Amino acid sequence: MSYPYPQLDRPPFCWQRQSTHDPKVSDWIQTVEDGSDFDFPSIDITVLGVPLSRSSISASGASETPMAMRKLWKSFNPYHIEYDTDLTSLSVLDLGDVKQHVTDIEKSHQHIKEAMMSMRKCHPHALPVMLGGDHSITAMLVKGWKASHPEQKIGILQFDTHFDLRSLEDNGPSNGTPIRNLIESNTIGARHVWNIGLHGFYNSKSLKEYADSKGVHYVTLLQARKAGITHTVKEALKQLSKEVDMIYLTVDMDVLDIAYAPGVPAGTTGGMRTDELFEAVYTAGSHPLVQAMDIVCLDPLRDVGEITVKAGVHVFLNFLTGVANRK
Repeated sequence: MSYPYPQLDRPPFCWQRQSTHDPKVSDWIQTVEDGSDFDFPSIDITVLGVPLSRSSISASGASETPMAMRKLWKSFNPYHIEYDTDLTSLSVLDLGDVKQHVTDIEKSHQHIKEAMMSMRKCHPHALPVMLGGDHSITAMLVKGWKASHPEQKIGILQFDTHFDLRSLEDNGPSNGTPIRNLIESNTIGARHVWNIGLHGFYNSKSLKEYADSKGVHYVTLLQARKAGITHTVKEALKQLSKEVDMIYLTVDMDVLDIAYAPGVPAGTTGGMRTDELFEAVYTAGSHPLVQAMDIVCLDPLRDVGEITVKAGVHVFLNFLTGVANRK
């Protein structure tokens, strides 16, 4: 066996942890190297980098996101003043990154699926948070969960500008097809998908018709704003919880307006504001059936002043704040 199981490499970047009464996120999140007597069963949250972006329809540097987010951990405190929540109540372990093949996307995808299976075997009580990577990784991670828990019905809560229902025949297992991949492989039921955030001119009519024919649930951003972001997310969670055993949250950072997220491969105008997305992921994190999440399609190479990477770290921490405040 290699570190700490075969599909993973050690974190490529680690902060030197400081002992202080006022820790930064970089002091709080642990790594395996922090001690030989590491207590794996005590972990609440596992963090996994999935640095794959060769499977993107648009040219993407999303493979650089896990490193970029780790480097910004020192800029954040593990305390959320708006919710008066101290995140150090959670035990968080950075497991490192999934091994990636230089040219073989299929092999990289297999490593991602197997990494999720290893996490479910080694840390069955921990909630995994994955830092992508492009959106193709979601299909592999959910397939890994399903392989580990074949008896479970899985629901998908998706914050996204796009359906991600493109044809696999035309696009393969790319960042444009993960939800269709999961539906057509019978990993999930189409009616167990809730997409929130669609807007504007960024989806074809044929994809909307496919979603309707399969029973995919979706709420446009205009509809969500009229009803209220929190109300919309709670309603999706309520409906999913009636039909599934666990909910997988996937956050495509291109759901944000390009003004708030210049560093995404497919930036659009008219998207969510950061405060709306932070509210949405907090609400999702508060629900006990949300048992895994990923953040995808963030491209640090396109970013301006680290605006988008900082937003990604905020999404990560807001989700954990929701988890910490579960009742």
